[in-house]
Amino acid sequence: MKNFFIFFTLVAPLKLLAAPTIGSKEYKVMLNTANFSKSNEHQVVNQVFDEVTELTLSATSKPLLGTSYLSKVRQVHFYDVAQVCTLKRLGYVFRERIENGSSEVTLKYRHVDSYLSNFEDLSSQHSEAKTKLEADFSIANNGVWKVVYGHSTKVPNSRNINEVKDINKHFVGFESTYQISDSTPLSPVSGLAVFERVYAGYKVDLGRQEAEFSLTLWYQNELAEKPLVAELSFKYADKQGDFSKTVTQRAARLFESIASQLSYADNTSVTKTQFIYQYQPSYCT
Repeated sequence: MKNFFIFFTLVAPLKLLAAPTIGSKEYKVMLNTANFSKSNEHQVVNQVFDEVTELTLSATSKPLLGTSYLSKVRQVHFYDVAQVCTLKRLGYVFRERIENGSSEVTLKYRHVDSYLSNFEDLSSQHSEAKTKLEADFSIANNGVWKVVYGHSTKVPNSRNINEVKDINKHFVGFESTYQISDSTPLSPVSGLAVFERVYAGYKVDLGRQEAEFSLTLWYQNELAEKPLVAELSFKYADKQGDFSKTVTQRAARLFESIASQLSYADNTSVTKTQFIYQYQPSYCT
């Protein structure tokens, strides 16, 4: 009995090392921007979802339900340290979204290893801070799946963002880990202030979870006629990360069907974050 007790006390703490809980999964397909323009935007959005409706039923045996509507109109900035791109080098993205005059900032760390992403300290002392760990899926032009695990925290913001201080004041975990000087200047990545329009309204019952669709368009400014980026995505969530085999299989079949059969898809396009950093190649040297 004595030996058993010693063994138990040695191994019991290992139970604390639980696997990271993936709270949501998002599947992203880039679209050909040549199909869109501001003047016929909603019409083309509906045409995309007409095709997605057929693909959804074929891939999942479940109907796509809903009607598309413009759910978000907002300005988006990504910030980094010009030339050296410190945040990008560390694996981070720092983003501000402004909607109806209110600002919200998100600090996100991304890695292909869910454990490494989860280990990053994204803590904030803000009472309204929301943190999550999610899996983002994409498919390359050769059909190979890619996955990146994003660990992020978002908080309301009232600061005029121009220095690393504006990150450190919101995210104490980041400040403690990296100790980057408050006075280090930040600027909009590639000098862009993206005008974002997001359509939502469609969903499909995958089983235990529903997947919600969105179509996001990025314009260079509010008056631009042609978008810079177009992305179709669907996501489903569970706070406990309890995703059944049925749900996961249906989502995978749907994702592969959209990526390979949707006529509007463009799997040669870069992601939104890649686009913003590549738009002005000289921003990062």
